[in-house]
Amino acid sequence: MNPIAAVPANFTNLTAPLTMRPLGTDLERTNSLREAGFAAGGTQAAGPDAFGSLMKKFVNDVDGKMKTSATEKNKIMTGESTNLHQAMIAGQESSVAFTLMVELRNKLVESYQELMRAQV
Repeated sequence: MNPIAAVPANFTNLTAPLTMRPLGTDLERTNSLREAGFAAGGTQAAGPDAFGSLMKKFVNDVDGKMKTSATEKNKIMTGESTNLHQAMIAGQESSVAFTLMVELRNKLVESYQELMRAQV
């Protein structure tokens, strides 16, 4: 373990752990969605199918994590790899991503049902 005095003062050049990714890409994506919403008059984010394409990308990302997890697990079981911690991390990432997707679906269904119950 490194003593605290050995930690560099400039943290900008350090690499993130395996499960973390830089926030810059997420911030750029958020800013581009916000700018697209302002350009469209604030009614739609980026066209009529922006939400559908965003959801499709999200589902494909979750599917990719599930496939990566299965691949890593199979490598461990067949003896191709001894990198057990990477397989466990991939498994947990896919589990969390799937749970998030299910919760998002539940909230969307709940919102739709609330709208249908509204009196016009």
